[in-house]
Amino acid sequence: MRAGITYRIAVAVLILLWIVPSRFYAQETDYKAYSLFVYNFIKYIEWPEPADNFVIGVLGDSPIQKELEILAKSKKAKGRPIIIKKISTAEEALTCQMVYITPGKSSMLKAVIEKTKGKPILLLGEREGLAKKGAGLSFVTMDDDTLKFEFNQSALEQNKLKIPGVLSKLGLST
Repeated sequence: MRAGITYRIAVAVLILLWIVPSRFYAQETDYKAYSLFVYNFIKYIEWPEPADNFVIGVLGDSPIQKELEILAKSKKAKGRPIIIKKISTAEEALTCQMVYITPGKSSMLKAVIEKTKGKPILLLGEREGLAKKGAGLSFVTMDDDTLKFEFNQSALEQNKLKIPGVLSKLGLST
């Protein structure tokens, strides 16, 4: 019974994040909203191999790292501690369950895809369009400044990740 209530609350939060416009996006990115999306991705996407810790690698410099570190202090990934670390090479991506690719490092996407191919690692692009180029997920800001995400089903499947129906219905398929 309690699990059902928790699931409904989580879905309600995800839907709320889906419809709430990101404030001042053109002027300033709301990295707190991005970090909440990241946490919901962790909760709902299925990884085949649980690790002791859930490691999120941030490729490049971004204020998202600070927001994710704040989140990691108070949340767990399916019962496991969340570790945030800065990475700078495609090779380092192999030590992560998720790689957050900042706009300044989006040119490294191809190298990261090649290095992580077939591994249960979610590639998440901050810049719009990275899912179309092979990342599992990427953020999209709609014309009305609503923050959404696009997903690449074949990229997710290639890396042995499963996106549940409740999440895929909220995203934009590439």
